[in-house]
This record gives sequence, C-alpha cells and structure tokens, in this order.
Amino acid sequence: MKSIILKIVVSILVVSIAAILVYRLNDSNQATSDGSVRIVIIDELGNTVFDQDVVYQKDDNFFDAINREFNLTCASSSYEADDTCSYDFKGFGYQGKVLLGIANDDFSVQTDWQNSFLKFEIYDENEYHLTTQGVSDLSFVNQDKIRISYASVLEGLS
Repeated sequence: MKSIILKIVVSILVVSIAAILVYRLNDSNQATSDGSVRIVIIDELGNTVFDQDVVYQKDDNFFDAINREFNLTCASSSYEADDTCSYDFKGFGYQGKVLLGIANDDFSVQTDWQNSFLKFEIYDENEYHLTTQGVSDLSFVNQDKIRISYASVLEGLS
C-alpha cells in the first residue's frame, strides 16, 4: 500500500514540475501595460540610423511593438526573406519570428542569415548585454533601451 501511495505522490510531483516548466518555456513576455521603449538601430557600417522611443500597448510582445513602427522582413521556413512575417518558428523553448531586416522611410538594415544577422541587446544600468531571447520573446518593460545591430557572422557577437 505504501508503494502505491509513493508512486501516486511522485507522479503528481513530476506532472506538476512538467506543467510549470512548460508554462515558463511558453511565457510570451507580453507587456502588462502601455509604455515605450527606446530603440537604437545600427546599420552595417556601424552608423546609428534610428534612436527614438517606440510606443507599445498592453499585451504587445516586442515583435508587435516594432512591427507597428517599422517595415520588417522575417525569415520563412527556409530562411528566405518574407515581408509578410507570416511564419512562426516552433521548437522546444522557442516559438516566434526570426527577423532578417528592419526599415522605415529613412533607413533599411537587411541581413541574409547566412552571412549576417540582426543582434538584439538590452541596456542594463551602464552597458548593453546580448539578449537571450528572439524578437518575439524578448522581455521588456517601460523605458527599456534596446539596440538592434547588423552583425556579420564572421565577426561574431562581439
């Protein structure tokens, strides 16, 4: 009888831990209120082409916020350029868009994923730090400062 109770308790514990992990991995990092983030965009020559606040709305993720402000180019399932940004990558611990390009009337920063990519960094107190999430899952709060930079694969993430 004790072994059956122990099995039930262990099973409940394992299922609970699994549910918590799934919930945390699928956390959508949506804004809890309206606000704004400072977006700094650096082109392939290292020039700052955009440095302004972008407004977001409650329940926006970072992709939603920048998609209203800019013309975005995302990756298709085969990493080809897709101006509709209709494809969502799905994998263990990640679901979202892969951003290949960002533009407006004054600038265009485009990458090809094979030789170049867009690097996302968040400003924390006195310096920028590489984010650990993609454009759809990037965590942000009001008045954050986020830098989006053109990066060459050969140069790495430095």
